Amino acid sequence: MQPEKKPENLPEKPVDVYLEVLTAIVQRFVKLMGPPALKLARRVYSLNVQEDGTVLRYQGDGMVIVQGLIIEYMSLLGSEVLPLTQRAIGPARERNPELKLPAMLK
Repeated sequence: MQPEKKPENLPEKPVDVYLEVLTAIVQRFVKLMGPPALKLARRVYSLNVQEDGTVLRYQGDGMVIVQGLIIEYMSLLGSEVLPLTQRAIGPARERNPELKLPAMLK
């Protein structure tokens, strides 16, 4: 008897919620600022961002990367970044209430 094959369309691992959160933040600021938002996001260590603002991957602790991204945007825009970020990540936060986020977003 042969082992059952998994359907090819199922992911091997669960979706990384931090990828969703990071993408939501970058895309929000791309809408507001255009290309400079991508430039700032790409300054965050290990963050790999496509031209449309989709975050493909990062290394390390997702919460730390989120914090680094927020700090980059705050360096240019100040504290107005926080409410904009909170709105951008709202849907992901509702679906994942256990998600660990930087203290500045609480």
